[in-house]
Amino acid sequence: MRRPRWVLLAVAVVAGMVATLLTPAAAQAAYYGSETDYAVATRAPEGADGVDYFCASHTYVVVCVMPYGDKIYVADLKKDDYAAVGEWMVETDPYPTIRYGSCVNKLGGGTWGLCDKNFPENKTAYVRAARYNSGKLVDRGLSRELTT
Repeated sequence: MRRPRWVLLAVAVVAGMVATLLTPAAAQAAYYGSETDYAVATRAPEGADGVDYFCASHTYVVVCVMPYGDKIYVADLKKDDYAAVGEWMVETDPYPTIRYGSCVNKLGGGTWGLCDKNFPENKTAYVRAARYNSGKLVDRGLSRELTT
């Protein structure tokens, strides 16, 4: 006895949905904010902290923001299973709209990573260093305020 095509199609759709939900790659890491960027390898920022860039640090993580150019640098100072993450928040127009996000350095211990953002000019922003394990927050430091 032949089954109607729609039954076979429905079974295939359900099987595909179940496979997608059970596949680990389908899981999304839950980093801070609605914008998550993964850092590319780079060197430490050049210049002076408090003049050319502004840094925050916490337990083997350093995050520096260069407001002119909207660059976020994230250093992972220890080889461990944690991702070094720069969490940021910036005001946008119309006030009080706020953008939140993360720059994730998964390049390994002893590396600097770079995320290139596009922030509005002359707005208050905050940055802080954090550690995550498989997308779950481990701990975070205090925020540092700056102007974009």
